[in-house]
Formats: sequence, C-alpha cells, structure tokens
Amino acid sequence: MNHHTNLVRIRAVAAALAELNEKVVFVGGATISLHADDSAAAEPRPTDDIDVVIEVATYREFSSQIEDRLRQLGFTNDYESGVICRYKIHGLLVDVMPTDSGVLGFTNRWYKDGVKEAIIYQIDERQSIRIFSAPYFIATKIEAFNSFRHGRDPRMNSDFEDIIYLFDNRQKLFNEIMESTEPMRSYVQAEINTLLSKSSLYEYIYAQLERSTASQRTERILKIWQNLINQ
Repeated sequence: MNHHTNLVRIRAVAAALAELNEKVVFVGGATISLHADDSAAAEPRPTDDIDVVIEVATYREFSSQIEDRLRQLGFTNDYESGVICRYKIHGLLVDVMPTDSGVLGFTNRWYKDGVKEAIIYQIDERQSIRIFSAPYFIATKIEAFNSFRHGRDPRMNSDFEDIIYLFDNRQKLFNEIMESTEPMRSYVQAEINTLLSKSSLYEYIYAQLERSTASQRTERILKIWQNLINQ
C-alpha cells in the first residue's frame, strides 16, 4: 500500500514539474521501493514528502531559473514548515534540494555524484523519472543517518530504516556496491565497518524488520555487511 501511495505521489510531482522533471533526480524514502527486486519485498515506510535534487551552482541560478519556474508551474513555498527548500503542489510536499551546499547552506556530500550517476526509472509507457542508483541511495542515507537529523537511536531513525530496507529487499545490492566507483565504495565499506562495531547492532537491525522473519533476515544482512568489509 505504501509503495503504491509513494508511486502515485511521485507520478503527480513528476507531471507537475513539467520540463524540470528532466533536470531533477528523485531521492529519499519515497523512492526506496523502486529499488526493491525481491518478489516478496516488504512494504516501505510511509513518507510525508517527495524529495528531489537538482544540480545548480549558485543561489542566483537556483532563484532565477528554478524557483521562478516552480512558481509558474503552481508550486508554492511552504513557509509554515520552516524548511527552506519545501514547496506545496496539489496538496503534496516537495523538497527541492540543490547539489551544492553553497546555494541554500546544506546538502548531502553524495548528491552531486549521485546526480551524475542517476538512472532512469520507467513509471509507465509515457512517464519516467531519474533516481539514484542503489549504491548512491545507500551512501546518501548513511550520510543522512550520521547527521542524526532523525535522532540518535537507530531503532527509531528513518534513515537507518531505509538502509536496512534496501539491504533486505534488493538482492543484487552487494554486487552493485562492490562494482561501484571510488570513493563512494570505500565510504560505504568504512561506514558499514563502523556500524558492525556497535554492540547493539543486531537489535537495531532486528527492530526494522517484520517480526516473523526478523531473526533470519537480520543474520542475512549481517553476513552481507561482513562480506562487504572483507572485500
């Protein structure tokens, strides 16, 4: 159900973006189930907003070329949220984030390379979007998790939940990470190694999984992680 809801929202935002849809890359939790290749994949978590990233070099470029066009297309700033990059369209919340931290004062270190390596996801015969490759999705989520923007407890952190979801539901993720380019591959390996040093990691992973199969899936994920750092 959440997968369907997220996809409907993504489709609506992509249509509303018009020609800007070709310039943005959809990221964040709303896209996570698009990466799942397990036929028995679990439902992803519900998300309240749709995140997109766009490559711009300066605030002037963002303001004059992107913001102005968004307003022409019907997007309005969501001042009530206090989130500088958030807009509303057709009742949906959309965060439009630049790749360069100098534009709005924040970014994710893997956005720029993630945009360059973005892949096409075909929603249907007439509509497609760009999304991060699965390894870059993981890298951005690890970076976000380390920022503690959603809290310090991994059991309650949605970024950690997304990391576990993808390792649980994308069967070829290990090979994709190992075939990825540097420095992203080494970054993911180093961060996974750090996670493996946490004494409560089993509990953290277990908390994100369906209880009936959580033990088996936790062991599987831990094995994948051990293999990642041993390569």
